[in-house]
Amino acid sequence: MKFVALVVIAPSDCETAIKKVAKEAGAAGATIFDAKGSGVEEKKSFFSLTFEGNQTVLLYVLEEGMSRKVLKALKLYIDETHNNGLAFTTPINHIVGLDKVLLHKFEKNIEQEERL
Repeated sequence: MKFVALVVIAPSDCETAIKKVAKEAGAAGATIFDAKGSGVEEKKSFFSLTFEGNQTVLLYVLEEGMSRKVLKALKLYIDETHNNGLAFTTPINHIVGLDKVLLHKFEKNIEQEERL
């Protein structure tokens, strides 16, 4: 079984919708970070206060096949909402400490894919 880290970077106000889309596609849970972007364009200032916009980073650890389903669902959401979100996967070579319930869910997903 291969694992990947699926990372989503999006505006904070999209966090709930992204979690819903990912959950409906099979992702169980995520680690969520608050973040600030450092974009290409210069930020707007008002009375010496700079608004950079808050970002959310969602990190999912998924089985490789499931990650494709989740990424595809997130792509549809990002394309439809034009929210400047970004999502990508990266392989995980070694991992310890995964929840046994989550591992069982991944195994069931692989079994279902093999039946198709």
